[in-house]
Amino acid sequence: MQRKPTNSAWAIAIGIIATSVALIFARSTAGLIDDDAYIFLRYAEHLAQGDRLAFNLGEPSAGVTSILWVLVLAFARRLTGADMILIAQALGALCFGSALVLMTRSFEGKPEHRWGARVGGVIAALSPVFICQAISGMDVALNMLLVTLALTSTSAFATGLAYLTRPDNVLILPAVAGLAPTRRLRTALMMSTAVIAFGLPWAVYCWRVGGSLLPPTRVGKLLVFLPGWYGVTAPEFAAMALGARLSLAARALARVGSMFTQGQARALLIWIPLFPLGLAKASRAARAALLLFALSAVAYALVFPLVKLRYFVHLTLWLVPLGLLGLQRMIPPRWHRALFGLLVAGHLAVCARALPRYRDWVACEGTKTLAGQWLATHTPADARLALEPIGAVGYHSQRYVIDLGGLIAADVWPVIRNGPEFDPNEMFDYLRERRADYVIDQVDGPWAGRLLRARPDSLRLVATIPGPTGCGVIGVYALPR
Repeated sequence: MQRKPTNSAWAIAIGIIATSVALIFARSTAGLIDDDAYIFLRYAEHLAQGDRLAFNLGEPSAGVTSILWVLVLAFARRLTGADMILIAQALGALCFGSALVLMTRSFEGKPEHRWGARVGGVIAALSPVFICQAISGMDVALNMLLVTLALTSTSAFATGLAYLTRPDNVLILPAVAGLAPTRRLRTALMMSTAVIAFGLPWAVYCWRVGGSLLPPTRVGKLLVFLPGWYGVTAPEFAAMALGARLSLAARALARVGSMFTQGQARALLIWIPLFPLGLAKASRAARAALLLFALSAVAYALVFPLVKLRYFVHLTLWLVPLGLLGLQRMIPPRWHRALFGLLVAGHLAVCARALPRYRDWVACEGTKTLAGQWLATHTPADARLALEPIGAVGYHSQRYVIDLGGLIAADVWPVIRNGPEFDPNEMFDYLRERRADYVIDQVDGPWAGRLLRARPDSLRLVATIPGPTGCGVIGVYALPR
């Protein structure tokens, strides 16, 4: 008599599917979709070479939100010597598959949930919104794995590691401890101890190199992007009265909701009205995931309203099996298998359709890669580049980078206190003080464009690097000595 696959075998098979599909997407391109990912890669590469944690060799800094992702990448690089992009995407695919294994297993405790959990796992494995984020080179998939492990096991060790992946994961404590059926105080104390033990060395390092217990990335992003997103500067945001802060938080929460109407995330819309039906009989881990989503959304809205899908995608993963459980309750059992088959086939078609679009996205981001490669061959080895964003250009050029966005150092913060409306004279003084040789920006972009409007003869365009149609052109501007 043939034995049926066990629950663990199903979960592992789903993890293998997810990893394999993600690797197929990664193999189809030769780059990363997110410019910030190259910041992790440059830090990791320098660390693997034996240097200290530094974006610019010899200058220790803390310009990364996820120190654990840097350490993992550096270890893999030192161990294998493989290409950093390959390492980042392979590890992302593996973490994505492992997270799905854990999530699927958490739903299989009850026999009536097994088919919904298994099909939900397969659908998640075929969902481009998760695949593209997992292989973006960012810390998303590692975060997905560690948060899922913390939620399903209530492990203090996993919670401490999750905090080193993203500091907002400190919210795992109230999400898990609040739903723990017993020993809530003990669970909270163990998790808190782990967060402190894991996070304290990183906080001390940040303080030593930057004068803050947290990396400078949050302040830098607020300075650059708040004016464009909400029409307020970072100093104005910090000084807001309670009423104004709550009003802006409400706008940020609206942005969280609008994430599901954009790009590949629209595929998740089908599960939003269905998941409450599956929540009634869901596991504690699933309820904790949704509570963590709500807590994270409110925290981001109040403290860091520059919300992006990647900050929440590790939690939206749970919407799929929950929605399927809700669908199971609505549809007669005799229709379940046919419906599940149609859903899987539909997501397989969506996945196949998304692959060429993913190639287009990466090709567009590749304009910055081309600029970095041009600079590597056409500028002196000691050239100093001033730019924002710094990721792909900095990684591929291997030149000294002056970060105009303030992610790796705080010395530019006073100059960009008003965001893109900076004082050109102050910026020129800063560039001279930092001995910048080139400004790298989109042609007529926010940095070079504003400087040229103030002083038309201050920058000299020495090269343009065009990308694919519709992707813009990057300019290389020389500064007079």
